[in-house]
Amino acid sequence: MIWAILTVLFFVALLLRVWGARFGLPEYVYHPDEHAMVNRAAAILRTGDYSPHWFNYPSLYIYIQALSYIPYFLLSAARGYGNTIPDPAPYGFYFAGRLMTGLLGALTVPLVYLLASRMFGRKTGLVSSGFIAFNLLHVVHSHYATTDVPMAFLATVSLLFCLGALKELDGRRTVLAALFAGLAASTKYPGALVLAPVLAVQGLSPSRRGGPALWRRLALSLGTFTGGFLLGTPYAVLELNTFLSSLASVLGHYGGGQPGFEGTNTFSWYLGQTLTSPDAVVMALAMAGIVWAAVKHTRQDLLLLSLALPFYLLVSLWPVRFERNLVPLLPVLAVLAARMLVEAVAWIVRRWPSLKSRQLPVLAGFTTLAVLAPVKGILDFDAALANKDRRTLAAEWVNANLPAGSKIVTEAFSIPLDEERFDIVELVRIDSEDVAWYQAQAINYVIVSDGHWRILFAQPEKYAREIATYEEILSRSVVLQEYPGRMPLLLSRGYPTVPVYHFPDVLILEFDSHHSGSSGLRSTAMQSCTTRMARDRILPGPVLCA
Repeated sequence: MIWAILTVLFFVALLLRVWGARFGLPEYVYHPDEHAMVNRAAAILRTGDYSPHWFNYPSLYIYIQALSYIPYFLLSAARGYGNTIPDPAPYGFYFAGRLMTGLLGALTVPLVYLLASRMFGRKTGLVSSGFIAFNLLHVVHSHYATTDVPMAFLATVSLLFCLGALKELDGRRTVLAALFAGLAASTKYPGALVLAPVLAVQGLSPSRRGGPALWRRLALSLGTFTGGFLLGTPYAVLELNTFLSSLASVLGHYGGGQPGFEGTNTFSWYLGQTLTSPDAVVMALAMAGIVWAAVKHTRQDLLLLSLALPFYLLVSLWPVRFERNLVPLLPVLAVLAARMLVEAVAWIVRRWPSLKSRQLPVLAGFTTLAVLAPVKGILDFDAALANKDRRTLAAEWVNANLPAGSKIVTEAFSIPLDEERFDIVELVRIDSEDVAWYQAQAINYVIVSDGHWRILFAQPEKYAREIATYEEILSRSVVLQEYPGRMPLLLSRGYPTVPVYHFPDVLILEFDSHHSGSSGLRSTAMQSCTTRMARDRILPGPVLCA
């Protein structure tokens, strides 16, 4: 019966993670991080050069991505679409890569069951597998050809072997736990902290021995971890200078800043994101579960905490913050939340013995209530992805209506314009250049389609320069067409990068390079702007339209 339930959960989880995986395709790849993985994986297949020559991410998932493209490429060739891999990567590779991430995300569900049931019993195992299957944050990032969900998968495998070593410390389990910890680090650098439970288990196991035996086990764990990392990222040694330069770039980025995604009090910021999202009930149970684990501090508790606490502390030290940084913790949090709920229901039954015969229905009822909001959010999110993107609709309008030869400024990862028809200049954001530059370049049109503006306008004092440039560009423009983002209601709180990736407003402006303060043009722009702000209430009108 249990395996039947798990099988159903796995296939439901897989469906939720691949539904809408073709978003943006074949017109455009809207996710800002997928290009880095997919184009380098495709280059390996196209050139036979196995080095990515770039290490802002370790290379293990690049290699896994490359393997996932092979069936798609061969099927395409069999259908007459050619026998060479084009540059840049074809859109089908993005779809194949997203399916691989979705599969690893769904496979995490039975892994979480195994981990939780061996620690705290089958009830906890089933509840925790349901919590991870219907976790909105996990489902969202399972749609992307990126590294967070694969790292969570490998970290869970390592924890399973750590649990085996906790019960019976031997060389095989230690080696396997350290190997998968190294592979997790070779997927994304923060995965190096998966080594913490591998080392902790050496002192937690009841069969531990100190002295030289302990040092041998620690050396074996460290050596195997390093070997696992180099197995997935071998060119970290073979191209050491490039590896160190890329790693320094990543550290500088997270330690420096990225407008809209930086701030202080990062420790509490992550808590705020999780507790205002649709996953809030399960995350609140997980927070209580962490406290309960610290109080009980059994070996199993300490094993889970040895990953959860250092990892959370690490991501809280960085001023740059993305909610996806919590994805690798979600399997552990699901286990702690489920354990808390199961023990709470058991306590209720002890207080009211008349409920003893209905303990399982009560537990199932509470579990269902806990995942109702994330399930609704998941269904809304997947349905939105499955529909044509508003940026694609905006591009169709631009390609059909703007004069050929127009010089157009767009923001990064904006809309798929006809590059042969228009002279396109892509900026990170439209404030990357001042108005004088727009005039000197004789820009005709400006297209704003970056969801970052929602976040920038929420902090008007911190991003005053960016907002002032945005405002000045609008004051010299006429709004030709608007495509407001349609964000599902439950996604409007928590997980701020979801609208950045998928639900930005698109504003198509005609820019007057010769404008010197014409009141008529400014009035038109302000009227359109004010109307849009009053209708959507997304950006603060007084700041934008003054």
